[in-house]
Amino acid sequence: MAITSNSKLREIVADQRAVAIVNEFVPGFMDSADALGPCMGMRFSMLIKFPQAKIPAEAQKSLCEKLDALDA
Repeated sequence: MAITSNSKLREIVADQRAVAIVNEFVPGFMDSADALGPCMGMRFSMLIKFPQAKIPAEAQKSLCEKLDALDA
C-alpha cells in the first residue's frame, strides 16, 4: 500500500520511511505514537492540523509533500 499524507496513522507508524520523514519535521512525534492509540485510525493529514500536535502550518505542508512523494 502506498503511503501518503492521507494514510492513517497506523499505516505511517508501520512504514519506517514515513516514520523517518515525520521525525525529520517533528522530532520525537513518532516516539509517542503509542500514546496516540485512539488516533491510529485518523488520516495523518488531519491529525497534524490539531493544535495539540504543535506542528507549524509551513512544516505541515512540507511534511505532507514529502510523504506524498514517497511512493510517487
